[in-house]
Amino acid sequence: MTATGPSDSAKAMADSSFTTADFHNLVHKQLLNVVHETLAESKLDWALVAPFLETARAMCRADFREGAQIRLHTVRADGDQWVEAEEAYLGIAIPDRDSGEAWLSETYWLSDVALADADPAQVRRIVAGLRRSIGKLEAWLSNEDEGPAADKRPGESGSTSQGEEDA
Repeated sequence: MTATGPSDSAKAMADSSFTTADFHNLVHKQLLNVVHETLAESKLDWALVAPFLETARAMCRADFREGAQIRLHTVRADGDQWVEAEEAYLGIAIPDRDSGEAWLSETYWLSDVALADADPAQVRRIVAGLRRSIGKLEAWLSNEDEGPAADKRPGESGSTSQGEEDA
């Protein structure tokens, strides 16, 4: 590879908003490019590559199952403060099972996810689904405002205490 100017990683590191998650994602992309180029140059038979790919997929699935943190967020960092975000967004973080360090950290605006296919009919269905979700969340909040709701989650009609289960 021949570089003609500053690399993407050098430009990104010069940017003051560059985070460790950004660094990880950039390194991840560079490693994927190197692996892709190496595989293309070596012309390995698929039968030799497939077991490595399946092992990598299994490791990723295990990381997702064991420690994935998928959350909806409404605030974003602005310097050393938290401020209201422009809209709700989805945050996905996957820590390494051994070190606990995040190897994947991604965020997506809900509107970007909904508009990804640029299909108006699909967007209408998503909006309707979000309205149903908001209704469930408002009902849950209403129940919470009436008093403590031990062990109640959205969508559950009630909770059972330990004593009631044993009776």
